[in-house]
Amino acid sequence: MKTEEYGKENDSIIVMLHGANFVHSYGRQYVLSDRYHIIVPHIMGFGDEAHRTFDTDACVSELADYIKKLDKKVLLVGFSLGGQLAFKLLSEHEKLFYAAIIVSPWLNKENAKIQEVLRINENQFASFKKKWLCHLIGMINGLPSKQRKEFAEQMQNVKLETIRNSVDNKITFDSVPAFSEVSVPIIALAGGKEQQEVKDSVKKMSELNSHCKYEIWEKAAHNIPPIFAKKFNEIICSMAK
Repeated sequence: MKTEEYGKENDSIIVMLHGANFVHSYGRQYVLSDRYHIIVPHIMGFGDEAHRTFDTDACVSELADYIKKLDKKVLLVGFSLGGQLAFKLLSEHEKLFYAAIIVSPWLNKENAKIQEVLRINENQFASFKKKWLCHLIGMINGLPSKQRKEFAEQMQNVKLETIRNSVDNKITFDSVPAFSEVSVPIIALAGGKEQQEVKDSVKKMSELNSHCKYEIWEKAAHNIPPIFAKKFNEIICSMAK
């Protein structure tokens, strides 16, 4: 599994799980490598792992095995698809983590909405094969210039089946009941301009688990890590050891 690593000289480890398509969802968080060892795994099916097809259970198992080998508890951060994976990973492998920050997860899914999102993503798939458009999309999503170039190159190899599997990933409150028993500190974040399902997801996380606190950032959309980096970075530092 390919990883991006920043601040290897630091002892405190933060594992960051990126959103679908965007390996560099955390491009604005890399500055924290002056204090922390940041590890960004390339999620199965994306980035330099795009030659593979995304599979939820295989991906979570692979991530858990990788983190176990770090031989210390880490702070887990997940955004969007990475937030959903973090929800499942934390619930099933709690002993690997001392805290978690889960941003913009979609966990209360109904089939009609899944089909709607699938149609949207399938229609967008061809657009991602145009490098100039990837650069524009990367800019809109707040990626630094170097990461925009990498994003454009990486997207050429992403498979349609990966897009489908990552949308319909079977990670829900019903499929991951162990979340209510997790005992480490958790912060769940969503933007006030996001879909209602995402906002409802972080609220329900807090309702299900007394160790989970949630915040809705009213001015944010599905863009907290890059566009609201200053405030987000402060949250990370407040949770990191």
